[in-house]
Amino acid sequence: MVARTGMRYHEVMNLSSAFRQTACVAVGLVGCVLPGLASAAPTIGGVTPVTATTNQPVTLSASVSSAVPISVCRLYVDLEDVGEMTVAGGMANRSHTFPAGGSRIAFVFCRDANGGMAAGPNTAIWVEGAIIPSAPLPGSPAPTPAPTPAPTPTPAPAPVATTTSFVPVPVVRPRLIKLACPTDQAVEADHPCKAVYFVGTDGKRRAFPNSRVFFTWYQDFSTVEEVSAATLASFPLARNVGYRPGVRLVKFTTVNKVYAVGRGGMLRWIASEEVARALYGMEWNTKVDDIPDAFYLDYTFGTDILLGSDFVPAEETRSASSIDVR
Repeated sequence: MVARTGMRYHEVMNLSSAFRQTACVAVGLVGCVLPGLASAAPTIGGVTPVTATTNQPVTLSASVSSAVPISVCRLYVDLEDVGEMTVAGGMANRSHTFPAGGSRIAFVFCRDANGGMAAGPNTAIWVEGAIIPSAPLPGSPAPTPAPTPAPTPTPAPAPVATTTSFVPVPVVRPRLIKLACPTDQAVEADHPCKAVYFVGTDGKRRAFPNSRVFFTWYQDFSTVEEVSAATLASFPLARNVGYRPGVRLVKFTTVNKVYAVGRGGMLRWIASEEVARALYGMEWNTKVDDIPDAFYLDYTFGTDILLGSDFVPAEETRSASSIDVR
């Protein structure tokens, strides 16, 4: 991360900028277009195959297309960039070896010759072998075997009711989950057991791209539950968790604009340094986080913030009491 203390507004906005472009004004599930540079973004499919085996190379592929030539595609596994892909015949391909089993995340990010960029959907890949067990935490007592109950007679079936009964749809409890890390070996920072997910009331799991995003929502990891690989895989993947509204400012790697995060994950461009100071104080420039371009689709884009009265950070934060209602 580049230090921003004492930097001017134009210096912050120009950090790491490969292009002087305006931001995306609309982002959909199919991709993101940079206005003025591309008439359409690349279209990217899900990653295949959806199964693999630990320590055995597998070629991960996704269909890609664009109105202009594709400049580059990159493969992301567990939200980490693992390298450039080969693009030919409408397919992007890269060989990858999974060092550990369980449910993994993969998606493809591409940029075309006109600067249009898009990311494909998160795809869950089940990796066989070396599945990390959901071991008890160190210091936890061993479970006491339950006694075997005596058999009881099977009761006669109850009469069938003549009226139709209402069966309520079960409500999923929002929770934070992760795999248990192995206790008998060193664990690397990119080990799948390090990933934390939010499971919402819709029963879907959303990954936190990094700890910076996590700590805008939670103070610590004390409420994270460890689950088995099978339990983790039972929750279908959804869009990643974005920054909590009002807490931090963000910018994308190749877009020279600083945004406030509004309710619903909507990014709003801050038009001037004066407005930034009015909203986030004299040290506003220490509150800017970089977001890789591959995570465009975690957000939408709204109207610009031209005046300090156009956006109230504290109100935006209060409106997002949970990731379910961000």
